Amino acid sequence: METLILFKNLIIFLIIIMIAFFVRKNNKVSHKLQKDMSYLLTDVTTPCLIITSMAVEFTDEKLIQARDAFIITNALFVFSYFLIYFLLKFYKVQEPNRSQIMVGGIFTNLGFLGFPLIFAMFGKEGLYIASIVNMVSNYFTYTMGIGLIKKNSTREGKLNARDFFNNANIATLAGLIILFTGIKIPDFIYNVLEIVGGATGLFSMIIIGLMLGEMDLKDIFLEKITYLMSFYRLIIFPVILIAIFYIMPFNIDSLVEKIIVILFAMPVAAITGIFSAKYDVDPAFATKIVMQSTILCILTLPLILYLYNFL
Repeated sequence: METLILFKNLIIFLIIIMIAFFVRKNNKVSHKLQKDMSYLLTDVTTPCLIITSMAVEFTDEKLIQARDAFIITNALFVFSYFLIYFLLKFYKVQEPNRSQIMVGGIFTNLGFLGFPLIFAMFGKEGLYIASIVNMVSNYFTYTMGIGLIKKNSTREGKLNARDFFNNANIATLAGLIILFTGIKIPDFIYNVLEIVGGATGLFSMIIIGLMLGEMDLKDIFLEKITYLMSFYRLIIFPVILIAIFYIMPFNIDSLVEKIIVILFAMPVAAITGIFSAKYDVDPAFATKIVMQSTILCILTLPLILYLYNFL
């Protein structure tokens, strides 16, 4: 049943993506719209969605879910770094593409695709867990991730505290304070946050469609290495993760486990392309691995969830 729900939501997302794709392909809108909507998504709608997802009654179960999500996500990012580093010993890729593949192999698209999909499937309870995962992901993204890209940069660029204290992380911290203290958000403000946050899924799909509309789709599927990247990100790592959960000797909250599997089966993180463009590190290659895995995940995500539920 969950696999069908996931597939249904992916089809809905795909239709929205294709509408935006054709609008951009026919030059009905400009690149500026994509940039403006990306800002609204990351700095406005997503933080609102995070806060409302955490404005719930605090229970022991919520504390256990936060603990499990925090510990497991930290462990998985460390594990994924060493795994992709080890695998690249057997498949030689030159810099800067090697570092881009490492970033793509470690980080998944939580914000643009993960959040709206988890919210559509599990509601605010699921998004609460996804927010904890995202907070940990942001820490590794703005340390490990940006470090891997910047070492090949021809531009000057410094990491500062504002990169980590972005609106999504601030919203997560604010949400945790609201959750643990029992502070009640006034109904009027909550309704505003809920309406604005509700636009996150729509904005995400439109942005992906606009990005695809600016590319020649044939270029995305020309290089062998991009297929290997997609196969690792969408199949190999999620299957390894499912196997780890299957043989793990201690109990984990079942919803936390399922959401982590889905989030780590997402396509290559958009931040791979964003960092590559910011530091002038072969942004064309980064965009290819992001977009190819995004397209293919429509087929692979239901298979991964089916495998998880089957076991």
